[in-house]
Amino acid sequence: MTSSSTPPTTRSRSGVRKILSAVLSYGVVAVVMWLLYRTLGSSGAVADAVSSITPTEVLVACSLGLVYLASMLRPMVYTLPGLTMAQAGVARTASLALANTVPEGGTVATGLTFGMYRSWGFGVSDSTTSIVAIGIWTNLSRYVLMSIGLVVLAVSGTTDGSVVWFAVGSCVVVAAICLLITLIIASDRFARGVGRLLTRGRAVVARRISRVEPKDMVEVVSDFRVHVSNRVRTCWRSLTATMVLSQLLGALVLGVAVRMCGLGQDEIGWDRIVVAFGAMWLAAFVAPTPGGLGIAEAALIAVLGVGLAASAQAELVAAVLLFRLATWLLPIPIGLVSYLYWRTTKNWRVPVAQLSSERQTRSEDNGNS
Repeated sequence: MTSSSTPPTTRSRSGVRKILSAVLSYGVVAVVMWLLYRTLGSSGAVADAVSSITPTEVLVACSLGLVYLASMLRPMVYTLPGLTMAQAGVARTASLALANTVPEGGTVATGLTFGMYRSWGFGVSDSTTSIVAIGIWTNLSRYVLMSIGLVVLAVSGTTDGSVVWFAVGSCVVVAAICLLITLIIASDRFARGVGRLLTRGRAVVARRISRVEPKDMVEVVSDFRVHVSNRVRTCWRSLTATMVLSQLLGALVLGVAVRMCGLGQDEIGWDRIVVAFGAMWLAAFVAPTPGGLGIAEAALIAVLGVGLAASAQAELVAAVLLFRLATWLLPIPIGLVSYLYWRTTKNWRVPVAQLSSERQTRSEDNGNS
């Protein structure tokens, strides 16, 4: 056996971990769906509401879902110079399909995105910078909009105080993380301070866990700051605008689904819709299910259903299912086609031996501009 071979015990542990992850993920989905059914679907009202959705309404929701999906392509191009819209579309849809269907989908999808970027000649540093920058801007824009919606809800007095405070607390935690990353990008001194804290923390963990080795994180965090700041300093305005627009489009898909299922402004306002959209992603972020399946639906129903008459709950469930059809289910077949296209198309591949000569030059030019 060569030194690079994976020991059988390691492969066995990895296999067991994957099996446990799958059981946990789909077990959570089954439990949540069962609870939703017991709570909302035991009568025929939900079935009647879902069956009343017309093909035209499905077409409208799916069309808006495609626009929402496409809204993420331009930020990918902004943060990875040289990436074409066609490549961004393939990478985005294929990774999203993977994230929506397998346990730990986000991690696996990130690996697929790296693989695609590498096949097109982009180096690890450029790819990492792009993915991290998009993640930062996505969460910043998403939870800023959610915070604005929460303020409007609190001022208007249309929701229960405990719900608002819970949502505000969750939003503050995520916003604090995003703010920390922003400060790291803006200040090298702050970044090095965070690096020193991480170094101490890693040393404490290393003393308790033998597999973790002590490591100086100061230069790691500082290099991260340099790469991201160099990449976004010329495009942060466009990146911010497109990210905010993308999140608003996602909330629009949800809002249109709610309206088409017969729930008016007096029952569910647009401020609550924006909050529900952010809460869904927050729940999906912490849930061990593919694409937040089960957890996302529960979060949407919980937030949108506050104060809603019992007679309108069936329409709410139908609206949530219509929204998830357009934003969770629809990208899966599209992503499968994109993945197969990437696998079979060779004329845009870059041989590993030629990797990054042109990209490196272009990256340096962008860094010096």
